[in-house]
Amino acid sequence: MDVAVALLARRDYGREQLKSRLLGKGFESSEVEQTLDSLEAKGFIDDQRFAAALLRSHIAKAHGPGKVRQALMQKGLNKQCIEQVLDASDCDWFALARTRALKKFGDSPADDMKEKARRIRHLMGQGFSYDQVAYALEYDPYD
Repeated sequence: MDVAVALLARRDYGREQLKSRLLGKGFESSEVEQTLDSLEAKGFIDDQRFAAALLRSHIAKAHGPGKVRQALMQKGLNKQCIEQVLDASDCDWFALARTRALKKFGDSPADDMKEKARRIRHLMGQGFSYDQVAYALEYDPYD
């Protein structure tokens, strides 16, 4: 319990992430589960809170929903928790994609197809959907 609380004092962890840290330190699996249950009951660990904090962090970095979803999965959060946090978010992903595009490329249009493709790849790599990218770069994807 002391080790878990000391870890949580430094930063927030999700349940699975804290579990792997404690198991990595050599604690027994049953002891770790009891400790995690106790910490969860006391409100020291909360996957929803942890996911919401990570979501805010990624939105501040102008990452799209795809990249956010992937990052949350890597932290050991379950799909249901991730979808709840993403659905509860009031983020306008289209506006965020446009903000990212303006910051990276300015407001000048792409000169040629190569530049346009580079911009599309960049935004899609940041986790935005094709529709969000089309909105951000102000073009009709069906032309």
